[in-house]
Amino acid sequence: MPRDRHVNRALALQRDPNLPPSLALEPGACPIMRPDGAMKERLERHEAPLPVCPDPEKCPVRAFFASAAAAGAPVELEVGSGYGRFAMGHAAAHPEIRFFAVEQDEARVARTDVASRKRGLSNVGWLAGEARYALEYCVPPGSVSAAFVLFPDPWPKDRHARNRFFRAPNVELVWRALKPGGALHAATDDASYFAEAVAAVDSDPRFERVEPYWRGPDEQTDFERKFLAQGKTVNRASWRKRG
Repeated sequence: MPRDRHVNRALALQRDPNLPPSLALEPGACPIMRPDGAMKERLERHEAPLPVCPDPEKCPVRAFFASAAAAGAPVELEVGSGYGRFAMGHAAAHPEIRFFAVEQDEARVARTDVASRKRGLSNVGWLAGEARYALEYCVPPGSVSAAFVLFPDPWPKDRHARNRFFRAPNVELVWRALKPGGALHAATDDASYFAEAVAAVDSDPRFERVEPYWRGPDEQTDFERKFLAQGKTVNRASWRKRG
């Protein structure tokens, strides 16, 4: 299906020659990051043969992590970066890290890439794709110092529950990506989903609860600012990978 005008306009902004170089990690025709319906079903079921990286030597995700390792910079990542407000605020406050932001919406990635370039941020990379596939097939094991899952879609209908991020298979993927002592930080306004998320991680003995990560105004997501303005409670929890 061709991209709609909304997406094309956003992507056109990235080609502005007056902006600094882009750090958007374009997966191109990668069957993992741009799966069709049939491929998604195979990925979910893990039916053989599973897709493999079409060209590991040119994979932008692997290059991003290799560059961070060569520079001795810790990598932190965000699952579902939305419009990038937290990613940009956090990357600006911590120039010593490399921040890896994954967002499924291609237009949002294009806009956040442009916004980060206008701010002069050189330590945040944006990937358009599904976070759980990036974690499983692209992110090197034991390479991440901190993972943030902030205001994930609660998928409130029972028939959509399988789409919620905080399920055992995804917790396993985060555990694999984290370094020993690495942290998982979560936040949501949805009390029932928060209880479900806490139960999913607390039940894994390889994690231990730690003091919730506090985010200042510059690191609040767009959803969070909206919820706080409505007087809603933001539920927060953090865990550390044992070992």
